[in-house]
Amino acid sequence: MSLKSEIIPKRFRFARGAAWLFLVASILLLVYTYYRAEITFHGSMDNGYFKYYLISLAGIIFWGGVLRLKDEIKLNIVMVTTSLVVGLYLVEISLNLVFPIVVGNRAAAARAAGVEFDTRTKFQVSQNLKSEGVDAVPSVHPCAFIGSNGVAGVEPLYPFGGVSGKTTVFCNESGKYLNFPSDRYGFNNPDSEWDSSQTEWVLTGDSFAHGTCVNSGDDIAGLLRSITGETVINLGNAGNGPLIELAVLKEYAESRKPKTVLWVYYEDNELVKELIGEKSSPLLMSYLQPEFSQNLIHRQTEIDNRLGKYIAKAEAEAEAEAEALLWKIRVLRLYNIRERIGFDVDVEVEADVDVSPLFTEILTKARDRTAAWGGKLYFVYLP
Repeated sequence: MSLKSEIIPKRFRFARGAAWLFLVASILLLVYTYYRAEITFHGSMDNGYFKYYLISLAGIIFWGGVLRLKDEIKLNIVMVTTSLVVGLYLVEISLNLVFPIVVGNRAAAARAAGVEFDTRTKFQVSQNLKSEGVDAVPSVHPCAFIGSNGVAGVEPLYPFGGVSGKTTVFCNESGKYLNFPSDRYGFNNPDSEWDSSQTEWVLTGDSFAHGTCVNSGDDIAGLLRSITGETVINLGNAGNGPLIELAVLKEYAESRKPKTVLWVYYEDNELVKELIGEKSSPLLMSYLQPEFSQNLIHRQTEIDNRLGKYIAKAEAEAEAEAEALLWKIRVLRLYNIRERIGFDVDVEVEADVDVSPLFTEILTKARDRTAAWGGKLYFVYLP
């Protein structure tokens, strides 16, 4: 048998094996797409994942057809595809080395501008603070529990604040982490605000109300306190949507009966990104009923315990994943390439779902419930 006759069958066997590998990869992509679209997001993000359904199904059909082609044609297709895939992953790995995933483009931009940028994660910052004797925790936001319908425990519990009475490691947009001391219910307020016999102002909203990445006192609530000299309680939290914002009024504002409620609304987030996810949580939807309450204002010890366990687990997972698994997963998904070509522009928020009627119902209930205790609700629109 000649050397040529030995080499050619091996090449054809490689081509057939590679074609089967691409076929299996297309099937796995279809399964993963279904998991993300239907299980993680409960079918609310199908419009954003539609392109991945098409890609995976096209891949299954294409590679199923390639397996039926002649060996020479099959080999040519496999070689071209393999070269393209290898090239893409080389580019992806290069991008990850130049622009680390943990800090993304902000750190790169800061370096270019000569600005020092803290590349640690929230978990790392809180651990460093604890080693220095500071009672610190990373911030935890209610939106993290939408998919699980609350934080894990024997009975359902959906917290709307963070861990109480701690130095809370918040966020980093400018290069330096900003922290705040959480109040007795885990919100971003001086704890003394809850001691006043009369609450003049209550804020509900997302990151704009929460005061994300601004110094304590420079947030909306802090400025109101400075200008008016009156009691202001901030119930906002990053990632909140209308259902959570309605829920915190029930759980915390109703007992205080504030004269004025400011509903801080940012359109780009709340209707599409947040409310579509929130409506998938049965517990959050229960707040449309006026009598429903988790009685959270009297359960802070339980909330702190559950959030403490959640944070401990998240810290352990983050430490294990940061160095290896998470990096590998994002490389495998071509994260940087997709981000830079705009392939996934709002892939998780482009949902063909009309939530306007639900939003109208939520605002109406918030207005009526505020009026019932003698207060007045103002809708603060942020374009």
